[in-house]
Amino acid sequence: MRGMDKVPSRLFYVIGLALVALILMLAATWLANIAPAMAVGVTTDGGFSITSHRDGRVYLWNLRERSKQLITNEGNIYSAYAVPGRSAVMWQDTARKVHIQSIDGESLLTFASKHDTYGHLITEDLKTYISSDDGWAIYMGYGPDRTTLKAHNSGNFLGFGKLLNLAYNEGSGVLLSAGDGAPSYGTSEYFSFERQSGLGYMQMDGVTLWSLETLEPIAKLPGNIAKTHATLSPDGQWVVSGDENGNALIWPTSAPDEDHRMMAASYHHGLLDLRSELPRGHPGRWDRSQLIDPPDGVTETTVSVKFIHESRYYLRFGYNSHYAALFEVDNPWPLKYFDLGQRPFPATDSYARNLAIDTAPEAGILVMGQRDGAGILVYQFDPDELTLERVWVGR
Repeated sequence: MRGMDKVPSRLFYVIGLALVALILMLAATWLANIAPAMAVGVTTDGGFSITSHRDGRVYLWNLRERSKQLITNEGNIYSAYAVPGRSAVMWQDTARKVHIQSIDGESLLTFASKHDTYGHLITEDLKTYISSDDGWAIYMGYGPDRTTLKAHNSGNFLGFGKLLNLAYNEGSGVLLSAGDGAPSYGTSEYFSFERQSGLGYMQMDGVTLWSLETLEPIAKLPGNIAKTHATLSPDGQWVVSGDENGNALIWPTSAPDEDHRMMAASYHHGLLDLRSELPRGHPGRWDRSQLIDPPDGVTETTVSVKFIHESRYYLRFGYNSHYAALFEVDNPWPLKYFDLGQRPFPATDSYARNLAIDTAPEAGILVMGQRDGAGILVYQFDPDELTLERVWVGR
């Protein structure tokens, strides 16, 4: 009878272990489904996307077949990147190794980095690697050949809650970086002072153009305030920016100075006439002639700006808003407001996720993370009809 008494005890023990295993499995599944994408990349042809998530998972998404594949469980959460001009993606693991692979899984290049990346890019020929760290420093290359373009300054990820975003134009060899607003225009004399003082261009936290040939700044672009996101047009002719205070500017890269910049119109007030002699708060200082009515829920506080067309159209994404505003580069007025949908809500809830939005301008594809889930949102832009349609909710 004593032996019989042990049977229920063993049964309860086995059942208990099974329940614990089930709970752990369900918890892991739940965590995987709520860990949002922190960085998103889209291949040039718009066929594939790579995402890196808050729980360390990195996924490759086939946007045409509407499927996904797990690449790793141990990825750097800010490292997803699509290599321009190639069917290839890049990511970093938790051991600081950077992996570049084809969409078929073939390893193209692997190398060790000295820091956890907080944003990086690589050129189509895989020869030029640019990365940023949590202190908003910028490095070119890796290993013993690594060069510091920009040293640490007061700007940093922890202090600003924003990544220093990077953009590169293959044809011109120009790099763009943006972190916070710059109060004044950078002159060649100012750059010379920083170079000679050995400060490592620490004051370049604002919207800055760099030459990868000389490894020196070309221009420091003024006008933005606080957290700022900027990007280059695919043809390399334009810089567009938007910031936490609702300012948005456009510069031609051929003449990146104050005299050639154009301020985008406020969604609600229009264009401000800075030369007017009327008092600053007077409504007569604003030109509202070409405004269109903004929908409820649109915000000018900009989390990200992205080109959705090869050289003409770009989108501004408002903070915690499910709307994107469409602009064209030579026109300060918003053309349209696109509703991105609320179920699921797009990843516009945090400046720490400003890499969770990417586009393939040649294909007119927009891919975003979801605010509350681990999936993605995919949209198709039509440049003739000026429409943006959600075509897939990937989970």
